[in-house]
Amino acid sequence: MSDTDHDLAALPGIGTLPAQTLRRVSELGRSLRIPADWTPIHQSEPADKAYLVLSGHLDVVRDGERVARLGPGSLAGEMGLVDHRLRNARLTTTDPVRVLAWTKEDFARLRRDLPDFDEHVRHVAQDRHHDNAS
Repeated sequence: MSDTDHDLAALPGIGTLPAQTLRRVSELGRSLRIPADWTPIHQSEPADKAYLVLSGHLDVVRDGERVARLGPGSLAGEMGLVDHRLRNARLTTTDPVRVLAWTKEDFARLRRDLPDFDEHVRHVAQDRHHDNAS
């Protein structure tokens, strides 16, 4: 197992998936470090990537209002890919962040090839849809 595989296994949520799933999730992702006060996702832009937060935190800002804070184990940017829509919020790092990033194509491949990963993504998206409706 690589260091990233071990990181994933220790995360809440996704860390409960089987080791072979985490290995594939890690293989198709790209580990990135993002500095504090950086905005990797802008509201109303096309969705081209999804992220898994490995360390650090991001604020979710919709129409100028902070609506959530994401931390280790959180998926970020998946809603635009799941719904095939423009980004519904801006994400800004509050401190240095380490993420695993997937292109739109690799994220779709993971969902198609790994049913347990797809179920995790659908569960997260369903929870977010519910939270957004509240």
